[in-house]
Amino acid sequence: MDLPTGPVIDGLGFARDGGRLAGAVSVNALLRLADVVSDDSGILDWCVLGERQADGKSYLHVTVVGELHLRCQRCLETMVWQLQAESSLQLVASGKELPDVDLIEEVADPIVAEKEMALLPLVEDEVLLALPIAPRHETCELPAPARDIGDKSPFARLAKLRIV
Repeated sequence: MDLPTGPVIDGLGFARDGGRLAGAVSVNALLRLADVVSDDSGILDWCVLGERQADGKSYLHVTVVGELHLRCQRCLETMVWQLQAESSLQLVASGKELPDVDLIEEVADPIVAEKEMALLPLVEDEVLLALPIAPRHETCELPAPARDIGDKSPFARLAKLRIV
């Protein structure tokens, strides 16, 4: 199955020119999200800005806003989660070594800049990275056990089959 790519840019050229692209994507078009959402309805708005700083470093700034329907890990019901993801990606020319990142001080993750960079996979990456590990409602109850479970022991039915 082909993944949607959306607009394609020349990474370093886009940053050098201070490019700006924005759009909207349906959640059901982001196939890698299928396993983490409870339903794939909704639209996510995204924006990618290019920047080249005076020191020669190039960046893509990615913003994604919208809402996702996730499964609450406490009550197992669907919950609406407001997504507000912003990140900066430092572009490194192909063939050059990625900088050693100090996760405490560095504000941008390095990625390899390509002549043809598809934006929707970058947007989807940022959405996946922004997801909570265990989404939960602010307040909710644990799922209620089945009311009429019949026999108390899971082996009670087997005991009835036992031949004496």
